[in-house]
Amino acid sequence: MSDARSWGADQVRERWPVPGPGDDKYSRGVVGVIASSEAYPGAAVLAVSGAARAGAGMVRYVGPLRAQNLVLHHRPETVVHDPGDAAERLPRAQAWVVGSGVADYPEQDAAIGAAMASRAPLVVDAGALEAVARARASGSREAAADSVLLTPHAEELVRTLRALRHDVTLADVVGDRPGHARLLAETARATVLLKGSRTVIASPGGTVITLPEAPAWLATAGSGDVLAGIAGTALAAGMVAADAGASAAWLHARAALLASGGGPIVALDIARALPGSIAAVTVEATAE
Repeated sequence: MSDARSWGADQVRERWPVPGPGDDKYSRGVVGVIASSEAYPGAAVLAVSGAARAGAGMVRYVGPLRAQNLVLHHRPETVVHDPGDAAERLPRAQAWVVGSGVADYPEQDAAIGAAMASRAPLVVDAGALEAVARARASGSREAAADSVLLTPHAEELVRTLRALRHDVTLADVVGDRPGHARLLAETARATVLLKGSRTVIASPGGTVITLPEAPAWLATAGSGDVLAGIAGTALAAGMVAADAGASAAWLHARAALLASGGGPIVALDIARALPGSIAAVTVEATAE
């Protein structure tokens, strides 16, 4: 029988990185983001904003020029890189967030391949899920299972499991979310964060973490891209994938609650509310 754990403010407070006087931008963690395509440039802004607002010391962005310009407009402190250059010589980062908004862009695929080969921790979202899961299932596992976080929603989980030759339907996943998250975790030898109103994190070996129910307003376009960026910051700071995913999901929901005030929000609202949400949960630990 597998272990099951809940996750809340105490667990986040114990783990979330808080910089000290001796830290610099590198020791706080550098997050690399490989996201977006010409068709979906906004995903890069959301993932980069999630990482930056969650406390990364530096964020690097790899992607097409249109997305680079959009990222720099919203987050001018970001260091941007051409995907062709990054595929040949991957920039320095403590963790990579890959896949958000990536679609039919070979240079991005090559850069994602370089990130996979680097052995750095990975957050894998959206357009990279199937490729990374297939590679890991076939034995290409440069990064350890506890440093790779796959972040599908239910439909993406179905597609990824089918790509791995598991005959599942959306109804199957809805009927047993923890079981199917564990199935992907075991098959791909990676930690899985299954997004939803109650996010589930499953690790190879059977451990499952269940998050409290998130605000319904969080179901909005791009919120998952922000979540991927937050998780990337946690991985870059040295957290294992399950703790990073659970803490990121908890802060993501708390930021949505703060931003919403009971009303509708958009994804960048979540990113903007992250500093206040992190301060609220970490101030007690800092004071101690």
